[in-house]
Amino acid sequence: MAGSGSGSGTGSTTGQVRVAVVGLGRVARHVHLPLLAKLDRHFAVSAVCDSQPGYADQVAGELGLTGSAVFRDTVSLFSCGEFDAVLLLTSGSHAGLAAEALRRGYPVFCEKPLGHTPEEAALVADAGGRLMLGYMKQYDPAVTEALETLDPSAIRHIDVSVLHPPERFPATDWVPASAPAQTHSGAREHWEYRAVLDSACHDVALIRLLAGVAELDVDRASSWGATDGESGSLEFSGPLPRGRYTVRWHFLPDYPEYEERVRVHTEHGTRDLSFTNPYFFGADSGFERELLAFHSLVTAGTPPLSGPAEGAADIRTGLRVLAALGKSA
Repeated sequence: MAGSGSGSGTGSTTGQVRVAVVGLGRVARHVHLPLLAKLDRHFAVSAVCDSQPGYADQVAGELGLTGSAVFRDTVSLFSCGEFDAVLLLTSGSHAGLAAEALRRGYPVFCEKPLGHTPEEAALVADAGGRLMLGYMKQYDPAVTEALETLDPSAIRHIDVSVLHPPERFPATDWVPASAPAQTHSGAREHWEYRAVLDSACHDVALIRLLAGVAELDVDRASSWGATDGESGSLEFSGPLPRGRYTVRWHFLPDYPEYEERVRVHTEHGTRDLSFTNPYFFGADSGFERELLAFHSLVTAGTPPLSGPAEGAADIRTGLRVLAALGKSA
């Protein structure tokens, strides 16, 4: 599979895809880089990029890459051309970097969220090309199994409950710096933007998939419990074709471990889906399956479960949540 500055990410369905990894924080170190190494029949990391001094050098050394594979800015990286596809694992909005990579012809795997505004989403859509959003819960084996038997027309209610303590990662001797603070304009509190657009977007995407709808509307929302600059709790809900959905998201600083429970009530029974700390996972995880889906996108053009259109829909849903929170304040 040959690569050039124009990003020629095409080839056989079994070819090894050379990837450039942009953003080397905790999720990259604990999830994607180990999985890329495990899936070496499908992927080879050929370039790494991070703006923090020393990060890319250290990761490159661990991967056995030479100095020519180390980059501290994406301008230099995208001009390199020694890779077939890009993994964007940075924090916050990914729209600008995704659009630039797409314009250069590189297929993109993009961590959530795609962006924070419809204008950012349009920037990505206008760039064209192939982009997959990293919604790993959509690829979880339990979700795949549920989709095989679930009749969306029979759904009366989807209930999502998230108990979210501070993120905990497997032990490592490498400690990255804190992600830069993100700012938002408007009347909403900072934590509400982060909770809705950077975290609950996972749940919005999962509900979309389970309910078989292109986009979620929102008609109720409230938030409470935020203290001392920390996140609190929020709840939002809306209609489905023959029922409703509800999301309850709680940041709990002293809660022992992350938990998420999704209950799908249908006319025929209830389907329970449970998710624990996503960063402690075994074989055949949603993270692994989504990377294999990205390989299929790059090599065979197989559409992902969520791309630019779905990411834009989730942004619109998130903004509806924020608007409803404003009315309830």
